[in-house]
Amino acid sequence: MQRIAKLIFNRTIAKFILTSAVSGGLLGCVSSPRISDRGSKTIAKASNQKVFYYSYDLVWRAAQLSLRYPIAVNNMDNGNMETENVKLVDGFLPPHQEAPTSTGAQYKIVMTLVKGKVDGRDGVRVTVNKNLARTRDFFSEPEALVSDGLEERAILYRMDRELIIDEAIKKAQTKGQL
Repeated sequence: MQRIAKLIFNRTIAKFILTSAVSGGLLGCVSSPRISDRGSKTIAKASNQKVFYYSYDLVWRAAQLSLRYPIAVNNMDNGNMETENVKLVDGFLPPHQEAPTSTGAQYKIVMTLVKGKVDGRDGVRVTVNKNLARTRDFFSEPEALVSDGLEERAILYRMDRELIIDEAIKKAQTKGQL
């Protein structure tokens, strides 16, 4: 008798757990797009910025060296740097993509540098944005396009490498190796 009661009790608990898991999973799927949209926007915004723990002048120099395009705005006092409009066919091309055929698309890179202190150390937060736009014809307004974020991350990587190389050269000079 106890054995039968134990089996019935275990089956009831198993059904309850299974029902809870399935309904919880279905409700989780319904509400997850809001969270993932908000989370993906936050991740995309955060992946376009980085904090460098160097002096502002060194980071500014690294930013200038890392941009491969003509610079239209170069305001060190305000921390703004902006490239001229670059045609999409002439600009950055990831290795996994073919050259685009659209000649109406262009972009500009906008960099913002903000100096501050983090835990008593000097730091510079660099934000890189790629503003893409496609113009269909002469009369229509440009249509904003979304960047994949690859070029922004490549610029931040180049800046990081420039700063590391500059630091290594300074160390070598102080040791008398160069």
